[in-house]
Amino acid sequence: AVVSTQSTGKNYENNAIYEIVLQLCYPRLDVNVTKGLNHLLKSPFSVHPKTGRVCVPFLAQNVDSFDPFTVPTLKEVITEVDNWSGDPTVLDYAKTSLKSSIDMFKKFSRSCQTQRDNSDENKENKMTW
Repeated sequence: AVVSTQSTGKNYENNAIYEIVLQLCYPRLDVNVTKGLNHLLKSPFSVHPKTGRVCVPFLAQNVDSFDPFTVPTLKEVITEVDNWSGDPTVLDYAKTSLKSSIDMFKKFSRSCQTQRDNSDENKENKMTW
């Protein structure tokens, strides 16, 4: 336990609060999930090995309305590309139900890059050619 049995007074009260937070709020990890590389979806657009569902990003503000069972499977995405009958110059991802997720991720990536480019630390170390 995080709380020492020798703690007394105010220190004990502070440690008890941290112990409660640790025990109740932090996620519990299954040993197999922690050590098995195929148990976790590690990055956006990776494919779950059993369900075939594609890991998609979503906005935190939409977490309550997010339904993981509506996420497309790899098979569905392939079918969407194969059945495309529109403009042949359209990129494959834009022919699928993943388009909005990919556009969201691109926007997020651009935002990260802009923040990095504008950071004071980066301006000092930036190399120009």
